[in-house]
This record gives sequence, C-alpha cells and structure tokens, in this order.
Amino acid sequence: MSMILTARALQIKTGNPLRKLVLVKLADNANDQGESWPSVPYIAEQCEISERSVQNHINALVKMGLVRVESRKSANGLNQSNIYHLCLDVTAVSGESPAPCGANPAGVSGANGSRTGAADAPGGANGSGSGAGAAPGISHDPVIDPDNKNINPVRGKAKSKTVMPENFAPTPEHIEQAKAAGLDIQDEFQKFSDYHASKGTQYVCWNSGFRYWLNTAAGFKRSADSKNIDTTECDEVFRKMFSSSDWKPENRVQELVAKHKSYIGRMNEIAGRAAFRGYWKQATEQAAKEREAA
Repeated sequence: MSMILTARALQIKTGNPLRKLVLVKLADNANDQGESWPSVPYIAEQCEISERSVQNHINALVKMGLVRVESRKSANGLNQSNIYHLCLDVTAVSGESPAPCGANPAGVSGANGSRTGAADAPGGANGSGSGAGAAPGISHDPVIDPDNKNINPVRGKAKSKTVMPENFAPTPEHIEQAKAAGLDIQDEFQKFSDYHASKGTQYVCWNSGFRYWLNTAAGFKRSADSKNIDTTECDEVFRKMFSSSDWKPENRVQELVAKHKSYIGRMNEIAGRAAFRGYWKQATEQAAKEREAA
C-alpha cells in the first residue's frame, strides 16, 4: 500500500464519485512504484459496485491519463489480472489536465506536488496578501503544536527496499491464508516469485507483498467459482424443493436458498427456475465467504 499515492488520489478530481473511489482503491493497493494489480471482481467487491462499472471507470481514468493498463496472460494463454500503472499528479486537483504518465509537470516539485511556478509569486494584483480585499490562503500542511512535548521530530532511518531474498519462503500465516481461500500455496508462491523476478521488483517487506498477492488471488478465485455454478445440483434442489412437502436443506447453500421458497413459489416454472438460479449463485458466493472467514 502506498500512502503517498493514496493521498494524491484523494486530491485528484475525476468528475465522478465512484470513479474517484476506484482510483483511490487502485492507489491503496499499489506498491511504491505505482503498480497495482487487483482483479476487477476484487475492486467491484471492495467498492460495492458492478464489475462492468469498475471497467467503465478504469477506462475513463485511462482516458484522463491517470492510469495505464498493462494486460497479462499466463503461459497457457489465459487472462490474468491486469497491472495498473498509476500516473497521479496533483495538477488535476484544480481541474487541469494531468500530465502524461511518467512526466513531471511544470511548476510541481516534491512528493506532495507543491507548486513553485511563477504564478505563486506573493506580489501582484492577483497574488498580493497585503491588499484589503485579498483572501487568506488555505494551507493543507499538518499543524504542529510547539507546546506538545510528546512530539518527537526525529525519526528512525527508513528501511531500504530489496529484491526478493534467496531464502524467502511462505510463512505459517501465508499457508493458513492460502488454505482458507482454497489456494495451492506452492503454486501461488511460484507465480509470485516468477512475476517479481521478471519485473525486478523491490519491496521493503516481502511478507506483506506475498500476503497482498494471496488476497488478490483469493478474490479472483472467488469470482471464478461463483461463475461455475453446479447447474445439475441447482436444478435437482429446485425440483425437490417444490415437489416434496418434507424437503429439508442439506447444506449451507440450500439453507440460504430456502429463504426465498415462498417468493419463488408464486412464479410460473420458467420464471421461478430463473430466479432460483440467481439466488443459488448468491448463496454459493455467500457460503464461500463464510468458509473463508471461519
């Protein structure tokens, strides 16, 4: 997670509150190089919007020059989650067009984008702070109370980034995390290692990097599992539910679906079966989340 990029994303105007939320989520998941690779289903789940809406907002952010998308495919040709390169610039705060990705905008210096251009001269008709009608400037700098004796301005030296250590391996925490999500820890670790070796990635904490990788993989798997509904079991439960008066649910998915029995029972068979499949999909997703949380 990059605090600098998240802070910049919060300052940028995108023209749409949901688009701003997607941008902030990308920044929240980015590393210090501005690379972020959460899956679309994961972003949709976190932002509580549809996957199509996420894709539309990302496309809009690309057109605005705030994001560059790098498509990825696995060795067997299957699509993987894209890599989003964030090109955040605080010039967008004032409504200006953001600089192209990788460019340093004129008049901006430092991590917080403080402007040092000529337009900020303290004198003149528009910038004078001494005129009778001059509006006071708004400062976004943090306030430091000089009387607070607990403030310690001296900070320890920041840890340096390194490439993946040769002896780096999954921790027991990683193993439990993968097990709870139904992931193969060795397979995910191999993909993680190969990807970052090819990119020459450097992290301050590789344990955190792999933890984030597993979170993303779990979200992608959950979305894929929800699309692979067992239609045979679904149709069989639908038949038993409405043909047998003594039918009882046999698992958590069936318990969740049974809550909608009376509503579905008022429909004709075609509409009822279609509605039942929708509830079955929702129940499958909820049961999967409950298993992960357990």
